[in-house]
Amino acid sequence: MTFRALAEATQQHPETVRRYLHGQAPSAEFLSSLCFKFDVNAQWLLTGQGPVRHTETRAHALREANPAELLAAIAAALERLTDRIDRIELFVQTLETRLRGRPANAAEGELRESKPQPQANTTGPDATAHAARIADALAQRPREDAR
Repeated sequence: MTFRALAEATQQHPETVRRYLHGQAPSAEFLSSLCFKFDVNAQWLLTGQGPVRHTETRAHALREANPAELLAAIAAALERLTDRIDRIELFVQTLETRLRGRPANAAEGELRESKPQPQANTTGPDATAHAARIADALAQRPREDAR
């Protein structure tokens, strides 16, 4: 590849690329462009360690990984997913409770209009009554224990 072709590929001036290839220390921008354009692993380019191609990095890391570390990472990921599912389920239950607490025609109208509703009072006797209604609705809700 010529200096000019490499310069065009990395969006650098040809004279700058010529100086880099003749021993001048290259800029970080040039090295980044070079790695991106030609799928070169930056760690390999700078240190000589790891796979040559960036696309081979994941496979190389999996080959070199300790099985116990992999299992720990998988367990942590599953725990995070379980927490997210629990939060989503609670959110859906709250929405169902709110919809059940309103007359059917009012709930349909709200869904069509999509107007933001004022927030419920979260303190005092109204909040206690509201929490009791939610608890009652959740207790009556059929549950599928899939876990």
